[in-house]
Amino acid sequence: MTKVFSTRQRPIHLGPFPLERLVRGPMPDLGAVPAAQPLEFRRPTAPASIINAMGEYQAMMDAVRDGLVNKAQASCPGDPQERADHIKAFGYFADAAMVGIGPVPASARLAQPYRNPDIDRLSEDLKTRQTKTLAAGIDHIMADLKEAMQAPPTTIGDHKHAIVFLYDMPRDPRVDEEGAEWIQGAARHRACLRASETAVVLANYIRLLGWDAKAHTGTSSDVDLNQLAVAAGLVTVQEGHLVCPYLGDRFGLAVVTTDFDLAMDRPLLPLDQQPMVQLKGPKWWLGLGSQRSALNGDPFKARDFKDGPHPFETLKRVADPTTYIDEPNVARVPKRADMFARSQFGDMGKGNQTAATGGFYVRKAAPSMAQRRMLGAFVLLQDGTPARGPRPSDAARNAANIKAASYWLGIDAVGISRCPDWTWYSHDATGAEIHPEHDQAISMIVDQGFDTTEGTSGDDWIAVAQSMRAYLRFSLLGGVIARQIRNLGYKAKAHTVMDGEVLQPPLLLLAGLGEVSRIGEVILNPFLGPRLKSGVVSTDMPMTHDAPIDFGLQKFCEACNKCARECPSGAITAGPKLMFNGYEIWKSDSQKCTTYRITTPGGAMCGRCMKTCPWNLEGIFAERPFRWAAMNIPQAAPVLAKLDDALGNGEMNPAKKWWWDLEMQEDGGYRPTRHPVNARALQKDLDLKYEDQTLAVYPAHLAPHPWPYPFPMDREAGIEAYQQMITAEDYKARRAKGETGTWDHRYSSDVDSPVLGVRVSRVDAMSPEVTKYEFQSLDGSPLPEWTAGAHLDIVVAPEYLRQYSMSGDPADRSKYQIGVLREDAGRGGSLLLHRIFAEGRKIFISKPINHFPLTEGAAKSYLMGGGIGVTPMIAMAHRLHALGQEFELHYSISNRAAAGYLQDLAQMPWSDRVHIHVSAEGTRADLDLLLAGYAPGQHVYTCGPDRYMESVMQAAERQGFPEEARHLEYFSVPELPEYENHTFTLKLARSGRELEVPADKTATDVLLENGVHIDVKCSDGICGVCKCGLLSGEVEHRDFVLSKAQRKDAVILCQSRAAHKDGTIEVDL
Repeated sequence: MTKVFSTRQRPIHLGPFPLERLVRGPMPDLGAVPAAQPLEFRRPTAPASIINAMGEYQAMMDAVRDGLVNKAQASCPGDPQERADHIKAFGYFADAAMVGIGPVPASARLAQPYRNPDIDRLSEDLKTRQTKTLAAGIDHIMADLKEAMQAPPTTIGDHKHAIVFLYDMPRDPRVDEEGAEWIQGAARHRACLRASETAVVLANYIRLLGWDAKAHTGTSSDVDLNQLAVAAGLVTVQEGHLVCPYLGDRFGLAVVTTDFDLAMDRPLLPLDQQPMVQLKGPKWWLGLGSQRSALNGDPFKARDFKDGPHPFETLKRVADPTTYIDEPNVARVPKRADMFARSQFGDMGKGNQTAATGGFYVRKAAPSMAQRRMLGAFVLLQDGTPARGPRPSDAARNAANIKAASYWLGIDAVGISRCPDWTWYSHDATGAEIHPEHDQAISMIVDQGFDTTEGTSGDDWIAVAQSMRAYLRFSLLGGVIARQIRNLGYKAKAHTVMDGEVLQPPLLLLAGLGEVSRIGEVILNPFLGPRLKSGVVSTDMPMTHDAPIDFGLQKFCEACNKCARECPSGAITAGPKLMFNGYEIWKSDSQKCTTYRITTPGGAMCGRCMKTCPWNLEGIFAERPFRWAAMNIPQAAPVLAKLDDALGNGEMNPAKKWWWDLEMQEDGGYRPTRHPVNARALQKDLDLKYEDQTLAVYPAHLAPHPWPYPFPMDREAGIEAYQQMITAEDYKARRAKGETGTWDHRYSSDVDSPVLGVRVSRVDAMSPEVTKYEFQSLDGSPLPEWTAGAHLDIVVAPEYLRQYSMSGDPADRSKYQIGVLREDAGRGGSLLLHRIFAEGRKIFISKPINHFPLTEGAAKSYLMGGGIGVTPMIAMAHRLHALGQEFELHYSISNRAAAGYLQDLAQMPWSDRVHIHVSAEGTRADLDLLLAGYAPGQHVYTCGPDRYMESVMQAAERQGFPEEARHLEYFSVPELPEYENHTFTLKLARSGRELEVPADKTATDVLLENGVHIDVKCSDGICGVCKCGLLSGEVEHRDFVLSKAQRKDAVILCQSRAAHKDGTIEVDL
């Protein structure tokens, strides 16, 4: 039922139930509390029971219920009461019915903890399985989970406080209730599942803050949940049973124990000593002062589960969505076109890539990071092989069961539709073509929650956690539904934010869950507004479909510009709907939107459009006239939008702020942000005009290739593409005439792949810090030819494209070989590689690239390797030996224990040419002596630390080696001078254009922004890919590629700049 009274001024930490009306007393005799009994999530004799599907997810949460504690403790408020309020609010944010905090008495500690028996199997998956997704930071998550699984079991020895989460149960389904076949007798398991989600997230959150914490669930626990619930003041004992004053015995529990200092609640007086007039008197019956009351206790009290909590039956259903979709001509694009993936690969510049590295835009706020760990673990469960189940074939019955189970679990809205091929991406995250096997789609919506949305600006430090909470909820509940379908014998996959292969907006339209809104890709629901996140389960199970809906939103959004006006990035169009990739949409500038969301310093991500939309409603009775008018009187839309402004809807409500504005710092600790927080008032006086906007889009013909490798964006082309989009009416007319043109968006991937798929065939830890890796082709065929001095681009992760010199024999094409030094204080690539590159892992590499070629006809070659820089020297030695050429290989190391390749070098057929120089043994190389006696035709090659290479080059120069006979290769960025950036002008000779390069951007950034194609890879001045001809101007060369001679007529644009402020350099572009 709809609430009558608003609770906008009720602080979130008080929760939805009026617990403040309960009377508390002394600690009762906990020996009288009935012992908690572990739940069993297996129903082998009832294969259709959803308990079986929930079991795998319950086990996964149990597998990650503890973990490593952040070594850098957070600077958070120290007051125990403020901390307690904060933790409680987080629990309520996660939809707990009640949260209490109490002690951990000795009697509650179990002598024999109980453990979910399914953990071991899932633990092995966490240690060994490889995901197939471009999700930011997924490899970090999986590495963290793997290491946590290998760590010894933790205890709760120093834990003094227990945070108890209580989740209520929906009513029991009626025996003859349509759609209730799968959910019979599973209420306690459902409550356990939902409570466990919150407990595991909160335990992870406290560990991220730097204190120890462990979650305890109905299936894995070190403590008696019942005793702790009594001690925390949530329940009392009556006639030998636990009773909650507002819920009776219909609840489930989960607990977090911790050493985080918190203010504790007092236990409740027995139920017969509670003043019932105060507890359930007039305020309770009228719904005054709390969200939950006698008026709105159970939305399914008078409704079937299959019908959901909202009256969808009252909506107008139509044959087609209210926005045009040219289904035969919808362009399918690769998963690689996702803007967050493009940020990771560096397509949008260094700034976006840095913000996306390791999912930093999520990690930088602790509440979101706390949820992301479980999200990553669930990726392993979202797909799988169907069981030999009964395969029910009644489409209507299947649809009813799907909807009832989804709503019963806690999904806010569900719709079922076909899943046509055009709703799928063309290629998956690996670049493989997708051939859809599922023709049915179950679309689900999760409400991001009104209360926290009311307190936020939409783009402050809680924004990303709002998204992650909803994404996690679908990953859990949608994943359970997918598993249920597979248990019944059909194929099913949950498409989550971490790994999805379908486009969700059109499926939401087909399923009748909303209409296209001005916000763009956000589908607006009539009961939840835009305040939602979605997910899809695709399947081949036959189901009856829902029809699209029309609730008047198109007219409303045409008259209302509030989201565009309030968008902090200026990404939302103030103009008309246009055709994009074959469907009609208010197309936003996704590049602007993504850039702001992941780089804003004053918060973490952004949902301000959802926050400020007039459809973001509390759901109280007083709002019904607005909703009715908006849906039934389109001409009232402008007045309603202005009224929304006048009422201040969309402003920040301080009563609802519960989170701390903490930001992750360099040491991994969370401390008060150093930047002004994004706290915004409505811009009511801003008159935003479409003609003043400059927007860019990237339709199918501008989409990247499908492979995991950089593909720079061309913003100038994107701006032009926006200007070439046309209305649906014009589109239909042109299509009818058989016309084509730039408005007709088509995708083609008819280009060669820039990467090779290979398998890690051998991992050899040669020292504690240096590991040798060998790669073989996936089918065992010979790898492409290569030459000595070559390197490989290794896709460690989308944001970590790293270059490693090849150390094998160029004549051996059965495998490639590299050596990698783990640099714990480096940029993260080598450290992650060491964590995740295990034997059998499939990875992507470039074809061999050689910027360090060997002069094979040299009279004599000196191969000088310092540390890990010996790798290309080994390949050169192999080649020179095969040619019968004279050479010496000098390997300089600090000590033998930390060095790699020593055994390899000793076993080489040319080992007599190898000379080892060990500083710790007093055999440091005398470079001048080694290079003395230069004769024409001799060459020297060096690779290693910057100081070592500089010494070699200086010695070679002193001994008479000319510049053309001195060769070096950088494998990491050396220590840089204190450069000062100035604004300068870049003149393009071929077009005559002049581009200003500001101090905070590189030349390659500006070129890409202005639609000038330039290949970029390392962005550090090492790889040489962005080399360009230099025609005039004085340059401050900051690269590590070009020789002195080359610098006269070439420049590396990713780093080098004009030598003087306001200078001009002219390049051959």
